Amino acid sequence: MKRRLALYTSPGRSPVHGERGATAVEFALVAPIFFLLIFAILEFGWYFFVEHTVHFATREGTRLALVGTQLNDAGGNPMSREASITSTIKDSAALAVDPDNLLISIYPVGAGYADPAGWETTVNAGAGGDYMRVRTRYTYTFVTPLIRAFFPGGTRVITASTLFRNELF
Repeated sequence: MKRRLALYTSPGRSPVHGERGATAVEFALVAPIFFLLIFAILEFGWYFFVEHTVHFATREGTRLALVGTQLNDAGGNPMSREASITSTIKDSAALAVDPDNLLISIYPVGAGYADPAGWETTVNAGAGGDYMRVRTRYTYTFVTPLIRAFFPGGTRVITASTLFRNELF
């Protein structure tokens, strides 16, 4: 009799037979929260990487713009300043985003550094001594459906903007 009792009270066995599915139920309750947390970490990690990349690319384009440098295209022909700035931004952002989805505006700012009317479609690198702004916009679409539900349209516009004065070139 003692031997049989020892089987039921050993460390690997439960003395109460009604607890057989408790582990499965506990896992079913905890698993959705755990997976949501994992997907949120991955989603926001990628979002912040894209945001940082857009800011970095805008800064690289601005560095080229303020000194008046012009790049050459694949055929060795000189590009315009505007095309050089745009190309630099797109090349620098290509690691994280589709460069064709970047909206790039380059324009001189007015008194008080206010944006002029129609700045969204302006691409004008200005002359030496002008105060300029480079603004890059990218629409990020969230992948995880539950996280996407917290943002209107499931997207968020990432905007990077720099203000600088052209050197006297």
